[in-house]
Amino acid sequence: MGSFPIDGLLTDLCFRLHSSGTLILQAPPGAGKTTRVPLALMGELVHAPRASGRILLIEPRRLAAKAAATRLAESIGEPVGQRVGYSVRNEQRRSDATTIEAITDGLFLRRLQSQPDLPGVEIVIFDEFHERRRDSDVALALLREARRLLRPDLKLLLMSATLQLKALSAQFDAADTLTSQGQAFPVQTRHCQPRNKECLETHVLRVLEEELIELEHNSHTGEISPGVLVFLPGVREIERCRQRLMGVQRLRNWRVLTLHGQLSLKLQTETLRPCDRRWHGRIVLATSIAESSLTLDGIRLVVDAGLNRHTRFDPGTGMEKLVTVPASIASADQRRGRAGRQGPGRCVRLWSAADEQRRPAQDPPELQRADPQPTVLDLAQWGAGLGEDLDWLEPPPKPLFQEGQQQLKQLKLLTDQGQITAAGQQVAAFGMHPRLGLMLIQARRWGLETLACDLAALLSERDLPGSRDVGCDVGHRLQRLRDTARSNRHDGLGSMRQQSRQWQRQLRSLEPSASRLPLNEPEDLSLARLIATAFPEWLALARPGRPGAFLLRQGRGAVLLISDPLSSAEALAIARLDLKERDARIRLAVPISRHFLEDMASEHGEWSEHVAWNDKQQGIRAERVLSLGAIELQRQQLPRPSADLVSHALLQRLRDHGLELLPWDESCEQLRRRLQIAHSHLGSPWPNRTLQTLQETPELWLGEASLNCSSWQELASGDLTEALWSDLTWAQRRELETLLPERLRIPSGREARVTYGDDDAVLSVKLQEMFGCSQGPILLNGALPVTLELLSPAGRPLQRTKDLAGFWTGSYREVRREMRGRYPKHPWPESPMTAVPTSRSKKWS
Repeated sequence: MGSFPIDGLLTDLCFRLHSSGTLILQAPPGAGKTTRVPLALMGELVHAPRASGRILLIEPRRLAAKAAATRLAESIGEPVGQRVGYSVRNEQRRSDATTIEAITDGLFLRRLQSQPDLPGVEIVIFDEFHERRRDSDVALALLREARRLLRPDLKLLLMSATLQLKALSAQFDAADTLTSQGQAFPVQTRHCQPRNKECLETHVLRVLEEELIELEHNSHTGEISPGVLVFLPGVREIERCRQRLMGVQRLRNWRVLTLHGQLSLKLQTETLRPCDRRWHGRIVLATSIAESSLTLDGIRLVVDAGLNRHTRFDPGTGMEKLVTVPASIASADQRRGRAGRQGPGRCVRLWSAADEQRRPAQDPPELQRADPQPTVLDLAQWGAGLGEDLDWLEPPPKPLFQEGQQQLKQLKLLTDQGQITAAGQQVAAFGMHPRLGLMLIQARRWGLETLACDLAALLSERDLPGSRDVGCDVGHRLQRLRDTARSNRHDGLGSMRQQSRQWQRQLRSLEPSASRLPLNEPEDLSLARLIATAFPEWLALARPGRPGAFLLRQGRGAVLLISDPLSSAEALAIARLDLKERDARIRLAVPISRHFLEDMASEHGEWSEHVAWNDKQQGIRAERVLSLGAIELQRQQLPRPSADLVSHALLQRLRDHGLELLPWDESCEQLRRRLQIAHSHLGSPWPNRTLQTLQETPELWLGEASLNCSSWQELASGDLTEALWSDLTWAQRRELETLLPERLRIPSGREARVTYGDDDAVLSVKLQEMFGCSQGPILLNGALPVTLELLSPAGRPLQRTKDLAGFWTGSYREVRREMRGRYPKHPWPESPMTAVPTSRSKKWS
């Protein structure tokens, strides 16, 4: 058994943990924390207090848990399953003799829910805690409460290479801290940003061709073949890069392997093993799964694309989407460390040094960006509400959790008070997303347990390896799962089959449903029904004339590649979507008929009345429409639509096409202007009557009138006049007549009509009618002088003025000189201020 840098701290670590009960250990890659600390606590390596109970080593992934248990067992010369064992989903190797059990964080959370006091457990170790996975954060919050209420003797150890010790220890009152040196060999790091329009796989190949010469030179000098670890964001990029590398003659002596979460646990484990001597070495194309927790022997070169792919919940759609984001500095440093575990290495970062300065220091915790439903159900099962009273490292987003709680209430998994229901308890026990758990409960009522459990196992994984070639059809994948089970071959589906069988046993152990109603229908129809139960808002109808385009029940668009066999389907029941672009990308679905949607709509949809203007008929068209969410499935003519719907359609047409649709006359326009002038100068109670306001908000003034017609041409001018008055009382109407009258009595004794503009008033009168008057009328309590338009005897404008006295003493003389010869029969006195006003056409005596 070799030595590790942490060995010198193991005795102190054991004493500190037993003394304080909580210890935070920071140890860089290669220090030996995962391989040595559990053994020391078991009493195997040092003379220090040893655990009298079991030790749980919590790992973030199945591969990490299995690899850790394997290394620990090898260190003490025992097979896995004796003193060292592991438990991961669908697989466990442990016994009554097991003292150290490596377990995934998700499985530990399920165990903690069922046994909050963790009987027989003395120490819980969270390994690689910096990853801040959802299950780890929730499990730690629940564990801290369990320690406080049930197990104050339980010891807690948090380990990571990149923990923020000071900030983290401040959240644990009695926590002790310890820092270890690592066994990192020097790693030369250089930046190599992409060239103009260079795709990722070309960039990777260029770097490898530059770097592999030295590795090949040393390929036969060591015990282990040299390895290259290439970090890529996802499976798609890994597959493109693999195909590119496999076609390069220069790399024919290098073994190209892949490592990601969609591989079976067996294939993942095989990738960790060094290749034999017939190869120059191996090139491992990996996601962030290889960033920590795992030891890949012989890695001398790391090529880091600097990208991570995360799921992020979108509250607006209620869906998770995959996003590709720059890897944090902490993540990049972890990746670089892979090259210096067993000797000097090199790291090539596929971005610029300047770009590195803009990267975040840490990745955000998964709990802050994940679908809230599973977490809220976990909290409800624990009896913690929304977790307000739990000790979180970072409080979860309350609005997001409130939304998740509301969704679970609608699914009847929580009561109106937020407590878990009996159905919620059953769903939570499955350890899957609540949508899938609810599907299993319903499947039991329909007698579809096997089909539903196979489907749930399929949907709980990313996708079957190699399934992209057959398109997005779920049915093909289920058939492949069954064919593999019958042939007893192992091609990565064994874990999925085992999980399905486990859920079938669990489902059949529940109390019989009182409402059991077995279905007698083809399996493809039952499959669609199950998917619609789990994802009702993702039912979709094909868009006419657009192959591969669909409209989701929730209202969003979704698309398939035209080459996909399902692209010509009439409708789809969709089980998986990616929200990368405006239209969601369909990943898994089954074809259904329009009739299936109509049957769903008859039970879960609604009939509504739709009324709209029909340009061809120049009238209102009314229909009853059967809809399933945003999907319209049937239309029927509605002979007598409600007045409210007709009004809505007419008002919308007015908004779209303008007031020209109305039988608008001069009297309406004059009232509108009078009201607007009053509003501009005096405000309330006078309504805003600009043309723009009238068009944009017709419901505020024309709504009542629109209830009594089916076309705007049916309105009379009097109806519009009454609508313009709106809610003004008779007293206010009389007040407006005082403030801004329609007619004014002029010196000649005649009542003349006032013409109102946007913000002025004009009185058109013959010049002789204003003799003897030195000032024109003033309206609006003295705020609006009237503009006098003085006319010739023939009614032609001679002068416009608001200063009548100034006109008489000024330009009147010029007007008199010109007009008296043209109109000799009319009076043109030299002194108009003393003359008698008249509307007569002849001189008076």
